[in-house]
Amino acid sequence: MEKAIIVYGSTTGNTETLSRALEEELAQRFEVTRKDVIDTDPHEVLNYDLIVLGSSTWSDGELQEDFQDFYEEMDTIDLAGKKVAVFGPGDSNWDDSFCKAVDILEAKARERRATLVAPGFKWDGEIDDQALTEIKKWGTQLH
Repeated sequence: MEKAIIVYGSTTGNTETLSRALEEELAQRFEVTRKDVIDTDPHEVLNYDLIVLGSSTWSDGELQEDFQDFYEEMDTIDLAGKKVAVFGPGDSNWDDSFCKAVDILEAKARERRATLVAPGFKWDGEIDDQALTEIKKWGTQLH
Protein backbone atom coordinates (compact mmCIF):
# COMPACT_ATOMS: atom_id res chain seq x y z
CA MET A 1 0.00 0.00 0.00
CA GLU A 2 1.29 3.45 -0.85
CA LYS A 3 2.12 5.82 1.97
CA ALA A 4 0.84 9.39 2.40
CA ILE A 5 1.81 12.10 4.85
CA ILE A 6 -0.29 15.11 5.79
CA VAL A 7 1.81 17.91 7.27
CA TYR A 8 -0.24 20.78 8.69
CA GLY A 9 0.30 24.01 10.57
CA SER A 10 -2.65 25.22 12.62
CA THR A 11 -3.04 28.19 14.94
CA THR A 12 -6.79 28.23 15.56
CA GLY A 13 -7.46 24.55 14.84
CA ASN A 14 -9.11 24.99 11.44
CA THR A 15 -6.29 23.48 9.40
CA GLU A 16 -5.91 20.65 11.90
CA THR A 17 -9.64 19.88 11.63
CA LEU A 18 -9.40 19.80 7.83
CA SER A 19 -6.34 17.52 8.09
CA ARG A 20 -8.28 15.01 10.22
CA ALA A 21 -11.11 14.82 7.68
CA LEU A 22 -8.62 14.43 4.87
CA GLU A 23 -6.84 11.67 6.79
CA GLU A 24 -10.15 9.76 7.01
CA GLU A 25 -10.56 9.95 3.23
CA LEU A 26 -6.97 9.06 2.34
CA ALA A 27 -6.87 6.13 4.79
CA GLN A 28 -9.11 4.25 2.37
CA ARG A 29 -6.26 4.12 -0.18
CA PHE A 30 -3.04 4.93 1.68
CA GLU A 31 -1.18 4.16 4.84
CA VAL A 32 -1.50 7.69 6.29
CA THR A 33 0.66 9.64 8.71
CA ARG A 34 -0.65 13.03 9.89
CA LYS A 35 1.81 15.36 11.62
CA ASP A 36 1.96 18.88 12.95
CA VAL A 37 4.58 20.79 10.97
CA ILE A 38 6.50 21.72 14.12
CA ASP A 39 7.14 17.99 14.69
CA THR A 40 8.19 17.30 11.08
CA ASP A 41 11.58 17.45 9.38
CA PRO A 42 11.22 18.16 5.63
CA HIS A 43 13.47 15.17 4.87
CA GLU A 44 10.82 12.87 6.42
CA VAL A 45 8.42 13.52 3.56
CA LEU A 46 10.81 11.80 1.15
CA ASN A 47 9.69 8.47 2.67
CA TYR A 48 6.14 8.94 1.34
CA ASP A 49 4.49 8.52 -2.06
CA LEU A 50 2.00 11.37 -1.50
CA ILE A 51 2.81 14.54 0.43
CA VAL A 52 -0.08 16.78 1.46
CA LEU A 53 0.71 20.17 3.01
CA GLY A 54 -1.86 22.27 4.87
CA SER A 55 -1.48 25.86 6.04
CA SER A 56 -3.79 28.72 6.80
CA THR A 57 -2.88 32.21 5.60
CA TRP A 58 -1.97 35.01 8.00
CA SER A 59 -1.32 38.75 7.87
CA ASP A 60 -0.63 39.91 4.34
CA GLY A 61 -0.58 36.50 2.71
CA GLU A 62 1.94 34.66 4.89
CA LEU A 63 2.26 31.03 5.86
CA GLN A 64 1.01 29.95 9.27
CA GLU A 65 3.91 30.79 11.59
CA ASP A 66 4.82 27.20 12.49
CA PHE A 67 5.26 26.45 8.77
CA GLN A 68 7.97 29.04 8.14
CA ASP A 69 11.02 26.96 9.18
CA PHE A 70 9.74 23.87 7.33
CA TYR A 71 9.17 25.99 4.22
CA GLU A 72 12.70 27.36 4.30
CA GLU A 73 14.19 23.91 4.90
CA MET A 74 12.32 22.57 1.88
CA ASP A 75 15.14 24.14 -0.15
CA THR A 76 17.35 21.25 1.00
CA ILE A 77 15.19 18.48 -0.50
CA ASP A 78 14.51 17.30 -4.04
CA LEU A 79 10.88 16.33 -4.56
CA ALA A 80 11.34 14.98 -8.09
CA GLY A 81 9.04 11.99 -8.54
CA LYS A 82 6.97 12.94 -5.48
CA LYS A 83 3.26 13.68 -5.65
CA VAL A 84 2.19 16.76 -3.70
CA ALA A 85 -1.12 18.47 -2.90
CA VAL A 86 -1.82 21.55 -0.78
CA PHE A 87 -4.84 22.74 1.21
CA GLY A 88 -5.71 25.61 3.50
CA PRO A 89 -8.53 27.60 5.03
CA GLY A 90 -8.81 31.34 4.58
CA ASP A 91 -11.03 34.40 4.64
CA SER A 92 -11.98 36.04 1.35
CA ASN A 93 -12.41 39.36 3.16
CA TRP A 94 -8.64 39.55 2.69
CA ASP A 95 -9.04 39.67 -1.10
CA ASP A 96 -5.42 39.88 -2.22
CA SER A 97 -4.14 37.34 0.26
CA PHE A 98 -7.03 34.84 0.30
CA CYS A 99 -5.47 31.40 0.87
CA LYS A 100 -2.12 32.71 -0.35
CA ALA A 101 -0.36 30.07 1.79
CA VAL A 102 -1.72 27.42 -0.59
CA ASP A 103 -0.18 29.26 -3.55
CA ILE A 104 3.13 29.73 -1.70
CA LEU A 105 3.42 26.02 -0.86
CA GLU A 106 2.42 24.95 -4.37
CA ALA A 107 5.09 27.22 -5.85
CA LYS A 108 7.71 25.76 -3.49
CA ALA A 109 6.68 22.20 -4.41
CA ARG A 110 7.04 23.03 -8.12
CA GLU A 111 10.40 24.68 -7.47
CA ARG A 112 11.55 21.51 -5.69
CA ARG A 113 10.39 19.50 -8.78
CA ALA A 114 7.32 17.81 -7.27
CA THR A 115 4.26 16.87 -9.30
CA LEU A 116 1.12 18.65 -8.10
CA VAL A 117 -1.65 16.07 -8.32
CA ALA A 118 -4.65 18.38 -7.81
CA PRO A 119 -5.42 22.09 -7.68
CA GLY A 120 -5.00 23.44 -4.16
CA PHE A 121 -8.00 23.16 -1.86
CA LYS A 122 -8.99 26.59 -0.56
CA TRP A 123 -11.81 26.94 1.95
CA ASP A 124 -13.44 30.29 2.69
CA GLY A 125 -14.74 30.88 6.20
CA GLU A 126 -15.68 28.65 9.09
CA ILE A 127 -14.83 24.97 9.12
CA ASP A 128 -18.25 23.33 9.21
CA ASP A 129 -19.72 20.04 7.97
CA GLN A 130 -19.73 21.34 4.40
CA ALA A 131 -16.00 22.12 4.62
CA LEU A 132 -15.29 18.60 5.88
CA THR A 133 -17.37 17.08 3.09
CA GLU A 134 -15.61 19.19 0.46
CA ILE A 135 -12.08 18.38 1.62
CA LYS A 136 -12.95 14.68 1.60
CA LYS A 137 -14.27 15.07 -1.94
CA TRP A 138 -11.03 16.86 -2.88
CA GLY A 139 -9.10 14.03 -1.26
CA THR A 140 -10.62 11.49 -3.68
CA GLN A 141 -8.57 13.16 -6.46
CA LEU A 142 -5.28 12.47 -4.70
CA HIS A 143 -3.62 9.35 -6.12
